[in-house]
Order: sequence, then C-alpha cells, then structure tokens
Amino acid sequence: GSGEIDRAEFREIAKEIQADARRRNLLSVAAAAIGATIVADYSQEYLWAQKNFRSLYVEEKAEEAQNVAFPTALLSGDMDEAIAKTLYKRGFSPENTIFAHSVCSDEVNNKDEQLVALMVNRWQEGFSLGGLAGLPFAGKSGFRAFLHHVPDNGKLLVMFAPHVGIDARGVVGALQRDGQTNVSNACGAAVGAYKALLAKASSDKPPVKLGDDKDTSTDLFDPQLNSIVELLEPRLAGIEKAIDPITFVTYQMYAIVRDLFDDCITQTPDVWDYANEVAIVGGIMINRRVGGDFFQPLSFETRVKDGCTDLYEEAFGKRAELGGVLGSNEAVTCMMGQARAPRSRLNIGLQTGFDKRKL
Repeated sequence: GSGEIDRAEFREIAKEIQADARRRNLLSVAAAAIGATIVADYSQEYLWAQKNFRSLYVEEKAEEAQNVAFPTALLSGDMDEAIAKTLYKRGFSPENTIFAHSVCSDEVNNKDEQLVALMVNRWQEGFSLGGLAGLPFAGKSGFRAFLHHVPDNGKLLVMFAPHVGIDARGVVGALQRDGQTNVSNACGAAVGAYKALLAKASSDKPPVKLGDDKDTSTDLFDPQLNSIVELLEPRLAGIEKAIDPITFVTYQMYAIVRDLFDDCITQTPDVWDYANEVAIVGGIMINRRVGGDFFQPLSFETRVKDGCTDLYEEAFGKRAELGGVLGSNEAVTCMMGQARAPRSRLNIGLQTGFDKRKL
C-alpha cells in the first residue's frame, strides 16, 4: 500500500489499546506505517507516537478534568526530557549522578513508559526511597544509604511525587486499571487517609465516592497509613473551597512528601562530604488509563553547600496558577511555601521499625 493510515484506521487501532505491551506494539507499528522517523530506542518511538496520536483516542472527560486540576502537567516523556536538558547544562551525567525516586509503591507508577522507568533508564540506575503515597518511608537511614552510593565528587538527583488517577468520567482519585472492569482508588492510601479523617471529624458528612472501590479500610495497625493520616490532618483547612476534595488532598500530599524529604537532607549534615550538588524535582504523577501518564511539576531546584538555585522556569516555563484549584491564593502559599507551620513530624529512621511520632 501507500504506507499511510488515516485517522479512522488509527482510531480503530486505539480502541484495542488495553494492556501496556500491546499498546506499545500497536503505536510503534502505527508510527512506522505513516513514515515517521524511526529512532533507535524503542521506547522513544513509542513515546513519539503516544504524544502525536493521543488526541485520537484520549478520554475527553479525563482530559478536561486534568487540564483544570493540573493545568501545566506534562507527558512523562516530555518531563524526563525537560529535566535532563536542564541538568545536562549543569554537568549532570549518568557517569557522575545517582538517581533516586520517592513515589508510591502502586504498580501503576512503574510501567515502562512512565517517569520512574524513563528516568531510571536515562540515569542508568535508581534507588527507591518511597512507600505508600510517595512518602520517603526509607527515612534518614535510606537516604544515608543512597548518599553513600554517589560517585566520587558526584551528584544526587531525586524525583518525588504522590500520585492520583483520573478515570474516563473525569473523576479525580479514580482509575480503571488494566484487566479490571471496576474503578479503584488512586492513590488508595491518600484517599483512605482522607476517608479516615472524614469519619473522625463527623459521622454526618457524606463519604467520598470514587468508582466502585469497596475498600474503605482505615486499619491503624498499618504504620504507613497511620503516618499519612496524622500528617494529612493539619493540612485540610480550606478544603471546602477547592474544586474537589481529592485534588486538594493530592496537593497536600505533595507538600508532605516535600517537607519530609527536605528533613532528610537538612538533618544529614555530612551530605556535602559525599555530593557536590543535589537536584530535587517534585510534583504530582497523574495516572491515566489511555493517552499516557502525566506529571504536574511543582518544584525543581539544585542545592550546593552554599546555596540553592531554582530551575523551575528554565525547565518548565511559567508556574501554574493554582488559586482556583485549591480555593484561594492563601491555600497555594501554604502548600508551596517554604516557611512551614508547626506540623506533625514523623520519625522514619528505619523502614522496618517505626517509633512513635512526636508532635
């Protein structure tokens, strides 16, 4: 034939996209069929096709909800490229840099075309610091182990993020997972913590309804969930003004992870004995059933012994206007601000044994 396919034909292909492996194969074939420039790396070929064809099969309500709640979110491949382009200019390379990530252990965050895998592939290895909801439950001991692995006179790169799903109906906090007909919570830990706090505050408040997920367990025997509940509770002021509660909760989870990771660095006084520069990227991972996962960047900086450089606008452009999303500019300042109000502090020194937290 002519080597071309039309939009209708591609739309039919897109309808069959369910499992990740099959999705990658189909998009790669589609890219080749229209005479696209084929690059050597298979995943880059897939990401090119994903970006250029997603308008043909994307879930419209999910797209609309994402554009409102996470207005400057980038496809995972674009996020990876923006981070790398910025850091390469500063002398970061796979040879002198060790990468770590603090994201939720949910399997939806660990697929080949998503940001964790892309960054591990680019930087050639990855140290996992995160547990449920992306909190760095590896703690100070885990961070110190990571620090001890840095190349001589080398650099650290850390990406941290909570995550959230958006389903075909445009519901934030819900996701239809591959192989399932029902919709489940994402992030289940963050949603579960919020439900626990709703139940604690008042029995007459309506529960959060997300898809068909029946798991409303708030068993506080679980140390990670217990920690998330305690850290989230003081951050819910003003949630009634936000566009929806789970979006608000997700942004608060970002602030929680940021603060805990900041504690790991500031409370490790010999960090500069091992590394000459630390790059930190933070935001929110957005899980989508089709059309690719996204990342809403919220912070990007490098630190050296004598100071800090904000790289956000160089890498990503103008910051998102979040006042309408969170309900007020005051809520944005509270979430983004470096000056933090007194908060519950979590002792996460050892992943295998959590001491009682101190207020």
